This record gives sequence, structure tokens and C-alpha cells, in this order.
Amino acid sequence: MLPLRAAIMLCILASSAPAQIRPVRTMLHGNMTPAPPTEEYLKFVEEVRPDILIMGAFDQRLYSLAVPPPGKKKQSPDEILDRWRQAIARLHRSGIRVIGQMELNVVSDRPADLREKTGFIGYYENHWDAKRLGSRRTATAFELLEAPDLDDPSAGPQADANALCGCRVNTKALRGCLSKPAWREVQKRMVAAALAIGVDGFMTNRNFFGHCACSDCQTGFQGWLKKRHDAPTLKLRFGVADVSKIPCLIGEYRLIDSVPSELGLEKLRYAKQLVHDNFEEVYIRHARGLKKDAFAAQWNHMGFFDELHLDKGHLPPSTRTTFAHVAADERWSLPAERWGRGEDLIWYCNWGTTQNTILEKEYAGDTVLCGKLIREQAAGKAYVVNKYDFYRPRVMMAEAASLGYATNALATPWQHEEDRNVVLKYFSFLRKYEAVIHNAESHAEIGLIFPRRAVDAGNASAVEYVEAAGRSLVRGHFQFDLIPDDLISQKKLESYRAIIIAAPEYLYQVELDAVDRYRQSGGKVIHLAVAAEDLIRPGIAGSWPKPMSAFKASILVANARTNREGFIKNLLSAAGDLSSCEAPWTVECHVFRQAKENRLVVHLVNYNHREKAPGKSVSEREAPIAAEPVLVRVRVPNGFQASSIRFGSPDDDQEQALEFKMKDDFVEFRTPGFLVYGLCIVQGK
Repeated sequence: MLPLRAAIMLCILASSAPAQIRPVRTMLHGNMTPAPPTEEYLKFVEEVRPDILIMGAFDQRLYSLAVPPPGKKKQSPDEILDRWRQAIARLHRSGIRVIGQMELNVVSDRPADLREKTGFIGYYENHWDAKRLGSRRTATAFELLEAPDLDDPSAGPQADANALCGCRVNTKALRGCLSKPAWREVQKRMVAAALAIGVDGFMTNRNFFGHCACSDCQTGFQGWLKKRHDAPTLKLRFGVADVSKIPCLIGEYRLIDSVPSELGLEKLRYAKQLVHDNFEEVYIRHARGLKKDAFAAQWNHMGFFDELHLDKGHLPPSTRTTFAHVAADERWSLPAERWGRGEDLIWYCNWGTTQNTILEKEYAGDTVLCGKLIREQAAGKAYVVNKYDFYRPRVMMAEAASLGYATNALATPWQHEEDRNVVLKYFSFLRKYEAVIHNAESHAEIGLIFPRRAVDAGNASAVEYVEAAGRSLVRGHFQFDLIPDDLISQKKLESYRAIIIAAPEYLYQVELDAVDRYRQSGGKVIHLAVAAEDLIRPGIAGSWPKPMSAFKASILVANARTNREGFIKNLLSAAGDLSSCEAPWTVECHVFRQAKENRLVVHLVNYNHREKAPGKSVSEREAPIAAEPVLVRVRVPNGFQASSIRFGSPDDDQEQALEFKMKDDFVEFRTPGFLVYGLCIVQGK
């Protein structure tokens, strides 16, 4: 075992030469525990050859194994790290980077560990390895933790947060306090130890702040308020006459039938910034100071676009999308310039609401809306939406390819031979067509605007209007982008035949000006008006610029949340002749262009299958029902003339040449039937 100083020096020397890092196109995700991979799983990973393997836990979960709770077997962190060292060296020989997982601040899910001195609490206080991790920063583990009630420290995280600040937060887990320098130092030590055995970087999990009233939190939040608001504003808007009297900081909001006060919203904003300050300090600046190409990513969540409100317990049952859904995004309220800054992969999880289809309700269990929104925000970085799809491996990989994700996220089946064959076949196909699938631009004709300004202000009323419009566009096979409104001024809006906006009263002047220029140049603006009965929160719209001429001349669409036909009728009237795809709603179509290569790329994904089918393997139980041939009609760029069209599918080894015709500004062609995924490459002359 190396001393900490020697381990750090090895990391620095290992990272001294410039590295040529392959971008993340494919990946696998192993277990989320400290356990190293088995020999069987290692062989599978080596055969698949993903760009990265995300696996293992190199944080407090690893070290807690040395002091297990009663009845659990004790394990040696040293032995586990040595086994990981061997596995990582082996995977590196195959060109596979290993990304470790780290809890940002959850120390334990057992509050009893604090009393019993077990888990990481017991390790820190009684078994801390100074040779590997350096000296301890505090005498007790409690000094590292969030302290919801300083008047009764023994209560720890079990204190009643509702009584303290009127907000419901998770008080079941022990959490390190992100305001405390000592907790950040503990994280840095574990990062250095993992890098020393060859880990290539980290993905942090549970990137949230809970509830704390320690002096560090109070001082930090007080400084935040003073810097952003003058005394009259603090009193008028927040009801705060003396910032030193604010008792606590909160980072979560889970009440679906209400919205936080203005002060509560400001606490949440500060907590989100605090989370990202910690991530950047520990996992970007510190980690890359030791290994300059250290990989950095966050496992975050997207709780809106939940079409049937099937959330599995993270929020109470709800029939509507509320502020609690949007604020569950760990990047809620972060300014665009901080969103994903310094990260190598943008990972979002939708909490397991898209695992299965409900075909009779036209529910495909897709992540299209999430993916389109994240694509705009990722701005060219690798990204993925984890859908916890344990049941449809083909669809999961096809959907990822069609939306440009880094394939695959969680739950790649591999234990059964048929499942391994399906994964290998798809990964081989994706590798063969990598140059076609990636480095492509959207070929969208419609710009659907997501109301990020409104939700950041605490008003989620318009989210379901945008969700309903987006779902109508998906089912109608329209080509569209989903653009956060805080990025409007950075987009070339003139490329769209129409843009669709809800909650324009929250737009900043620069965004209103961009929309107005678009309208004056001939673009069509469709305004999704939020009905009075759907207003969940007035928010603070009065402090923002009001809509100007762009919305006086817009096409007003009422009841867009429930009236799909009326919305589509208004869209077609405004936008005119659009690209189309003659296929059932169970087939989704996504079109991209590669200007440099002078080609268009059309992805077709078939979600139709026998639901609840039997079978020994996951792939057999997926039971896809093949799609019939699809007639595709795509508007082409000015001057584009198609010279050939090729069709390929991972479910059929034969690439086919397709007949086509150019008519007006469109190319038309008919695909063969296909099982799940069809890729059409339209090459220009």
C-alpha cells in the first residue's frame, strides 16, 4: 500500500504525457457497489469493447465495509482496491477507461451508524487509514455532517425538518455537509486513492444537498443573499430584515401541492450552486490536478416529461407536473454557463418511468423529450438518458443511437447467451456506422422552446403544455428541437419554419429581441397560452420584461395541453409543408444532417412489441413485432441532390440500396420492413 504522498506523485507522473482520449460513443455500466468485476463480466466487457466502463464505488461505501453493521461480513478496503488495480490494468490493455462512482455527500443510509459507530462513521473515527488517506481533519465524524438541528446535535439527521423550516426533506440518510471544508477534504483523499490504483475518473451520484443549520451553511447563504440583493429587496421580496436570523439551508423540495416561498426558492438556488461548487473543486480541479485527463460526470435526474406520472417513489403521486418535479433536477436554476461545465459526459436519469410500454394508451416508454432537451444543453458533449430499461435491450440501444446518446446506460443484459449476442451485434453495428451516427446536426424544422426561465423562477405551469406539444410532434413524426429558452439568443432561429413558446412573460430582453427578429424575418411564432386554471404559481413575472411585438403578432393556441388536433392544425397552417413519415405512432423518426459529408441521416425506431411476453432471456421477452416498410419524405437543404440511399439494421446483416426520387424540396423513399432499428443514409452528390 502506497503512502498518500507517493500515490499522488504517481498520479502526477502518469498524467504528465499528453493523452489522446477517444470521445465517449459507447459505454457499459456495471454494479454500483465497491465489488470488483467478476471474471465472467470482465470477459463480456472485453468482448464488447466500450469506450468506458462505469463501475464500482470508491467513496465512503468502500471504506464502510471495514466496519459493517451487526450481522454483516467485514471486508478489507485494501484487498478490494488491489483487486480493482488488477482489473483496471487488464481493461486498459483493451483500451477501455474505467470510471468509478462516488457519492457526493451521502455517508450512510443508516442513521444508526452514527450511534453504533459502524459503516463509514466507525471507519472514520476508529479505523481511518492515514497512510492511504492522510490525517483526519476532524476529531469526530459528526463534525463532517449536515446538522439540521444544532440545538440538539444528538438528533442528527432525524430532526424534524418540517418544524425547522416548513420544508419536507429527506432526513433518513447521513450526509456530509457540502459547506464544510473538512468534508470536501475527505472526498479529495478518496479521489486521490482511487486515481492511484488506475481509475480514470469519476461519476458522482446523489448530487444534492439536504438540510443543514451549521455555521458554515448560515455564513455562506447570508453572503449569497447580501451579494445578490440589497436590503429593501430582502425585506420586500423575501421578508428578511436581518439575514443573520435565517436558521438553516435546504436543498430539496418534494411537496407536490405547493411551491416554496421566495426565501425557500433562494435557499434552493444557493444549495444547487453549492453542490456544483463542490463537484468542480473536488472532481474537476483537484482530480485533474492529479491526473490531467481525469474523467468527470454527474448522475443527475429529470423529473418532468413523465407522461403518465409513474414516478417510483421519489415524489408523492401526482396527476400533474409540479415545481417539485422540475426542482428535482440537480441543475435546476444553474445559469447556462455553469450547466455541465467541465464535464465529459452529461448523464440524466428519468427515475425509471420509461421501462415499459403501455401500447393501449399510446405510451412508448421513450426518452425522446428528455434527450432532445439535454442535447441542446450538452452543446456537443457526450450525453445519455438512463431509462432503467431492464426489459428492452434492442429498443434501449436503438433509441440511444437515434438520439446521439453514448450507448448504453444502465441495465445492459449480459448473463444469457442470447442477450450477449444481441448486445454484441448492436455494438458492432454502432461501431461500423459511428461516423454516420455521431458528429451530426439536427435537421429539425420546428423549434419547441422549454420554459426554463419560468421554472427557475418557481413556476412550472407551462411545462405540461410543452410536454404535450412535444409528444404530439413525436407521434406525428415531425422533426423538432427542444430548446431551453435561456439559450434562444444563441440559436439560429431562422433555420426553423416555426417556433413554439410557452410562458414568454419570463423571457429576458435579449431572448425577446431574438424572437422578434425571427418573426420580422418571416418566421412563425406559436404561443401556447397557459389556461388560468392551470396556473400553479404566479411566480415573480412582474419583475421580468413583458412580451413585446413578437407575441402580439404570434399565433395563439389555447388548450394545447389537452387539444392535440387543434395544436397540430395551427402548426401546419403556420409552418406549411413539412417532412413526414408514413408509419404508425409506434415508429419514431429522427433526421440529422452532416453538412461536411453532404448527407442526411434518418433513424427509425420501432417500439411495437408483445407486452409481457415469456422467454428465458431478456431479449426473447422483449418480443419485438417487426415494422412494415416506411415511406419517408424529408425536406433537403438548399441545393442538395441525393445520389444514393443506403439502409442498414443491426437486426439484419445486409445493407441495402434504396430507390428514391427528388420532388420539389424533398427526397422521398421507402424503407424495407425492419425489426427494431433502421438507419437510412441519404448521400448527396
